[in-house]
Order: sequence, then structure tokens, then C-alpha cells
Amino acid sequence: MWVAGFAFGAILLAQQSSQQSSTWTIDSSGQRVEGHTYTSEESPGGGRHIEAARSINGRMVPVQSTEDRVLRQDPQSKSVERIVRKYDQNGNPVPAAKVLTEETKNPDGSTTITSSAYEADLNGNMRLSERSTTQIRKGATTETTTTVERTGLNGSLQTTERAMSVERPAAGGSQVESTVYRRDVSGNFTPVAQDIKQISKKGAEETVDDSHYEVDATGKLVLASRAIDHVKKNPNGSSVTETDVYSKFSVGRTQDATATGEPKLQQQVRRERAVGPDGTVVETTSARARLPNDQSQFGTYEKASQVTYTSTDASGRQIKNTTTVVGRRDTNGQIIVDSGQTEQSISTKK
Repeated sequence: MWVAGFAFGAILLAQQSSQQSSTWTIDSSGQRVEGHTYTSEESPGGGRHIEAARSINGRMVPVQSTEDRVLRQDPQSKSVERIVRKYDQNGNPVPAAKVLTEETKNPDGSTTITSSAYEADLNGNMRLSERSTTQIRKGATTETTTTVERTGLNGSLQTTERAMSVERPAAGGSQVESTVYRRDVSGNFTPVAQDIKQISKKGAEETVDDSHYEVDATGKLVLASRAIDHVKKNPNGSSVTETDVYSKFSVGRTQDATATGEPKLQQQVRRERAVGPDGTVVETTSARARLPNDQSQFGTYEKASQVTYTSTDASGRQIKNTTTVVGRRDTNGQIIVDSGQTEQSISTKK
């Protein structure tokens, strides 16, 4: 369903922005090793994104690049073309792919987004390989349906997946129910995943209860994981979000033998948003999880990332700096840093 992701990303080019980010890991000797780098530039007329990595010779070579170009735009429709170029391990280009995304506002108030993916054949000709069509209808409820078609062995498009989402108001908030259906070997569409999100608000506090269901061995949808956010917002723009994460797996994705039946509380995440006197916003994320050597105990909170937003300056720019550190727990339950990412983005509203 990769074209569906391009649909919304390609349509929503609304500001001038640039972004640079880089990743790193820690090797077995404890030394920092630079990894992939990402650069991007976007404008209302299009954009370009480049991912690069270090080759076996130590040179930075491109891994993938995308170029977006607005082909047509008017009050009722927009068309965006995305060219995706991939490269081999030496940085040499391989046949490109193309995604054409079209958004149309219909007379009845609904919106249709169609995204078509084309891949090059052995002769370099572009052939349609996948198409995603999304319908959005807003009224008392918001209904979103997506149909994914892929090219079959006979060369024609066949519907392989459908997704439906309904958002409806509820007491003090709203409820969103999303279900994904896939075609089985008999040609019938059966549910394979479902998400139910309950949003409730009371004064300055908000609770978001998101339950994820997956198909078990008997073919039934069962609760696989759950995340509950408790958000408290302050008048000055600061806020604290505490999230309880329930799963049948520990944070390291190993089966938790004690989590029989319903998912068990495995991790707690705290996100703090602080606003400085000059308008600078700092968002810090910390997390703690059950200790691998004692599943009955939680470790201490460890900072996972920090994002800094600076206020829009006189020229209309907003600067966002992100530092993310990822660690793993050793057998003693201590956090060992093994990877991270730094990012800076500059945007100007148009």
C-alpha cells in the first residue's frame, strides 16, 4: 500500500522548507559510526528528497531520491507527479518509478484522491503496477475509504486491499474506527487489522485510548496492543503527555510469557512540552520499560529524544532541531546507547 502513503504526502505541499538529517550507530568498540543522511527541499511547486549512505569504499553514495512536481492546481483539483530513483550499492542508478497523485473536490463536498504507481520494465517503459483510490466524505461523521489495486499475472489490475475509517462524535470527544480488509485465496475480503480510537476531553485534559486488533491463529480479530495517552495542557502552551503501552511483547519484541490473554503494560512514555520566555519550544520524550531480567519491575525513565522549535524570526522562518538517541537495555537493565539521529528543518509559510 505504498502509493497510498505518497497520496497525502505529495498533495500537501504548502510551504517552503528545507531539511537535513543524519543517523549514527555505535560499533562493537564503542566508536560512533555515521550512517544514512537525508536532505530535502519543498515548495508549493514541488520538492526533492535525497537519501545517502556510506559505501564499502567509505564514500557517501545515493540510496534513493524523489522529485515532486505540481502538474496542475486549481480550486477544485491538484495533480502531483513524483519520480522515485533508486541506486545500487555503488551509487549507480537503477530503473526509476513514477507516482501520479490527483486530488479532486467533488460537487457533493467529498474529496477523491487517486494515486497511480508506474514501474519501468526491462525496456525502460513505464507500466502501471498499483493504484490507490481514497474517498473522503465529511458530515455528521467523517468516512474515509481506500481501495488498492495491483497488477496481477495477466497484466490487469485487481483489487487486493480495502480500508475503511469512520470518525463519529461521542460524549465529550470522538471515536475513530479503522479496518483493513485483504482478499483471501477464495477472492473474499476479510478483516486483517483494526484500530479503535476513543478520544475524550474534560477541561484542559484529554485522554486518547487506541486499541489495535490483529488476526489470531483462528482467523478472529483479537486485541494485540493498546496505548492510552493522558494529555494535560497548560494556558502558556506547555503540556505533559503520559502514555501507557500495553502489548504481549516486551519492548525488545520478545514474547512476554506472563502476558497471557490480554496485552500487559510493557512501557510508559512521558512527553513534556515546555515554552520559554522567547517563544522557543522544547519537547522532551522519556520512556521506561520492564526490566529484561525481572519482568515484574520497571526501569527508570530515560530520555529518548529532544526536539527544539525556535520562534518564527523576522524573515518568517521557523527552525526545528531534533536530537534522538536510541538505547537498548543490557542484561543488568542498564540503558546502552547504540544509535541516534540529528535533524534540522527550516520552513517558511507561504
